[in-house]
Amino acid sequence: YIAMVLALMPSLTGRYLSRNARATDMPVLLIFAVTFFVVVAAIVSLFLLINQKDAAHPWQLAFAMLSIPLGWFTIHAMASLHYAHVYWKDGGEIDQKTQKKMPVGGLDFPGGKRPEGWDFLYFATVIGMTAQTADTAITTSQMRLVVLVHSVLSFFFNTVIVAAAVNLAVSLGPP
Repeated sequence: YIAMVLALMPSLTGRYLSRNARATDMPVLLIFAVTFFVVVAAIVSLFLLINQKDAAHPWQLAFAMLSIPLGWFTIHAMASLHYAHVYWKDGGEIDQKTQKKMPVGGLDFPGGKRPEGWDFLYFATVIGMTAQTADTAITTSQMRLVVLVHSVLSFFFNTVIVAAAVNLAVSLGPP
């Protein structure tokens, strides 16, 4: 999934997203399901590794540890595509020049151009790492709700993973 999203990013220009936002979104229930699966998979792999009777094979350890950052990034990559969808979907206001519905927006990216896929990936990753925004302002209640849910999920995922990783490090240490 991560490789697919990264390969897709160059084509997710502001122009493309403004016209195809609905096609790039994933249903919210799917995002929650994948998030739950990723968290459970990471925790179970670490739990099995910690509690096995024999010493862990280096490959087992490598895959268990690799599941943590890959799972973490998967969550934020999915969130970035959802942010793009929410940003570009039709709102209730009509543009007086074009007589078309204006997008909802909700994020004020610096630079003054249409936000692209990389902008949304950057925003989602910053939320996931810091539980706050850096240089992007959140300007609508609808977007604040999406960011709130993403922040809370990130907090719990980060907390559980840090606890599991510390537990793994302690269990692998000298007796």
